[in-house]
Amino acid sequence: MDPSSPESEENVISLQSISLTFMSTLQRQHDMLAFSLAGLRTSDPRAYDYYSAVSRVMPSPQNHLTADQVNAYARSLMMRTTINDLLGIAAECLHRCHLLCLLIKVRGQNRTPDEALDRQIGDQHHAFLQMNLQDKFEALESGFGIMCDLEDSIFSLAAALRVLSRVGGMVTNDDLAPDGRLTLEFMSMKDYEVDAESDEADAGDPPVTPPPGVTRHPLPGDDALLKKPTQTLSKLAETTRTFQPGEMLELSEEELLGLNITVAKFFDGLFRSVDHYGRSRIGEGN
Repeated sequence: MDPSSPESEENVISLQSISLTFMSTLQRQHDMLAFSLAGLRTSDPRAYDYYSAVSRVMPSPQNHLTADQVNAYARSLMMRTTINDLLGIAAECLHRCHLLCLLIKVRGQNRTPDEALDRQIGDQHHAFLQMNLQDKFEALESGFGIMCDLEDSIFSLAAALRVLSRVGGMVTNDDLAPDGRLTLEFMSMKDYEVDAESDEADAGDPPVTPPPGVTRHPLPGDDALLKKPTQTLSKLAETTRTFQPGEMLELSEEELLGLNITVAKFFDGLFRSVDHYGRSRIGEGN
């Protein structure tokens, strides 16, 4: 079916179905990324040599990569593919949400067949599909009041993909913002310490302390022993990575996985905004 055509889709499209579809898609992408990272970490050069020789011949033996070389190549390819997939998933989700908002705005609760309305919806949605990413966000905001948290993170994915699409993945002057740098913004898990006795800390074994009436006097250089016991927790936090011209765009394994969670958080805010729009429109009787 032409993605710009609303034919019969108004009977099945819903925010719930969109949410289930794209969150499950993100989970599959997350699982495949984790599996790929595990494979790269645990790959056996002997197994690589074996499978390289299974076919007995190679297309171009002089260009055959060693295990270390192909590991680096595979990681670079995985990073580019991951970002490309995430950007594609995010764009398609925007398309579905735009179509849903159009159906709500133009049709409301009216399900009576109307070719003129269907044509209007189809034309407007087709025009939306032709827009660049920036214009799509602006169209959602101006047309439906849809506000997208972490919008800058989606632009970061697009900026990173442009760099990685070039041979070598090196940042050039064409990639720089007016401040002379390329800055990527996304979410990632970060560790932080809290007082082990605070409500925030998980319940666990109590720290070892001196018996009542016994005072522990520190020796020189022993001050750390008197510090309150702490517990390390993790939370999702904003992260920025800055690159200068000539630098290679590299992300850690944790940051790659964080990109997936970033898109999930983006979807959560998008779905909440679409839900608010739908409830307000239906409530107005449109």
